[in-house]
Amino acid sequence: MQTLLVEQPWIIGAIGAILSLVTFFGWTQTGNSIAFKAACGLVATTILLVLTNIWVVSDREIVQQWLMETADEVQENQIEKVLKRIHPESSDRVANSAAQLKVITFSALRITRIHSIEIQTKRQTKKALVRMNVFAEGSIRGFEGKLSRWIGLTLEQVGKEWLVTDIEEREPQHEFMNASADSVLSNFTTGQK
Repeated sequence: MQTLLVEQPWIIGAIGAILSLVTFFGWTQTGNSIAFKAACGLVATTILLVLTNIWVVSDREIVQQWLMETADEVQENQIEKVLKRIHPESSDRVANSAAQLKVITFSALRITRIHSIEIQTKRQTKKALVRMNVFAEGSIRGFEGKLSRWIGLTLEQVGKEWLVTDIEEREPQHEFMNASADSVLSNFTTGQK
């Protein structure tokens, strides 16, 4: 329900508008002042909920923005900024990926699809589990290439910053072909590699 309130303004707006119109229609047909007051209340509530949606930024939206900023930094070859987004106690896979970033000159990098962003708040630290597809174009020592990959990221919130603690790379069709994509999330949460 919280996700609906802070991430889907058009749903709230559409439901509020429909209910308001139905109530206003009922008022015009009956002349009942209660229907008019209810319609006015529905309009005010809809406006309040949509404004709340605009003002409140959810963790999922923050992580999505973080992903876009990181992708921009990689595309612009600002590797030092990207490396600051890595948790000091990250996995070996993250260290290997960071080492690869240092030798690649990117000409393009974009997130083609974010399949899911799952925020876990049950522990002391917040974690985000992200599944997405990316497309990269670049060169290594004069050899140019293009690559599409499925990426699974585990992020941990440290203070107000989100930092990468684990990464998994697979073929780009992994999300679609693997019927047990949720098992990847369980591997992230248990720390299996």
